[in-house]
Amino acid sequence: MKYICILVLLFQQVKTDDLRYDSCAYYMVSKGLGLPEFSERRVLNDVTVYHHDSSLDSKMPCPDWINTTAGKEHWKIIYHWTDYNKYVGTLGLQSATEQFNQTGSLTDGNIYQAFGCCSLYPNGTYRTLLAHAFNGKDFASFDFQTKTFVAAVPQAVLYKTLREKDPANMEEIATLYKKTCLERLQILKEAPRVNIKKVPEVRIFEQKRAGSVTVTCHVTGFYPREVQVFWLGSDLQPVDEGVTEVLPNEDRTYQTRKSVIVPEEDVGKQNYSCVVLHISVPNNITTVWVVKTRSCIFVWAALVFLLVVMVVIGGFVFRRGCKSVGSLPSSTIDVNMTDSEDSLFPNAEDAVS
Repeated sequence: MKYICILVLLFQQVKTDDLRYDSCAYYMVSKGLGLPEFSERRVLNDVTVYHHDSSLDSKMPCPDWINTTAGKEHWKIIYHWTDYNKYVGTLGLQSATEQFNQTGSLTDGNIYQAFGCCSLYPNGTYRTLLAHAFNGKDFASFDFQTKTFVAAVPQAVLYKTLREKDPANMEEIATLYKKTCLERLQILKEAPRVNIKKVPEVRIFEQKRAGSVTVTCHVTGFYPREVQVFWLGSDLQPVDEGVTEVLPNEDRTYQTRKSVIVPEEDVGKQNYSCVVLHISVPNNITTVWVVKTRSCIFVWAALVFLLVVMVVIGGFVFRRGCKSVGSLPSSTIDVNMTDSEDSLFPNAEDAVS
């Protein structure tokens, strides 16, 4: 009962932490890199719902699937923040360039980026995040409790000071992420591609190494991107073997894999199960690793036994034939090799290590 409770709590934690909605905005201002001067992209999970850059003549029109008054108002708010983000992004680029140039550490090409998200979890809780970077390194972030910016490096203090000159704007940012962003998230959830769900395909394969066996759980073909994959031992305790990296497939679905290393002397002594949690399935997908070496031994033993039986029967028929004059009685044995062949000659995919 103890281990069952642990397993249930683990499932609940995974669903709470990983199967969520993320409404995020990314924008950047660059100079001397051959990129658009300004660009912005808004996504819900990994689906782009809005994009704009300075090379375009106008902003992206409101899509047809947003057909409510509230939705159209939120689209206008997005337009407003696009203009504002271009302004503060330019301010950040100028400020950072000025401060870092004092040390002579800059080149002619520089980029200022910002990333903001509000995340809604299945249990109703939410989180907010707003972070800025200069040339790919942390520059500043927004503290939603104090409603102030936090400088990640000394060169960001000037930018922090400039932004905090307007306390009303700090309040507006906090409201945007804690209220407006979540309201908009409910609207953007209706985007056609956001509602697509594809069930993961799970396959286990093993690779023998010196003194151990690496068992890999390969999960592919799932959508959306958020997924949790972990191994459980016989005691239902999770076997932690590193971070799960999710990669895209050509068909816009995703794949990932999780491996566990089993010492050679422990192979077959306990069961290992790969558990996959994804929003496309109501509970989970659990696949148990079956040690192939054992199954092969069993099949070979069965074949040897069958061969012995055939020899005994053949000898018996031969002896009877030697004692009698006339035709030998015919004897037919039907052998179904389907299961044995499947075990002895696995699919080509299963043979890949």
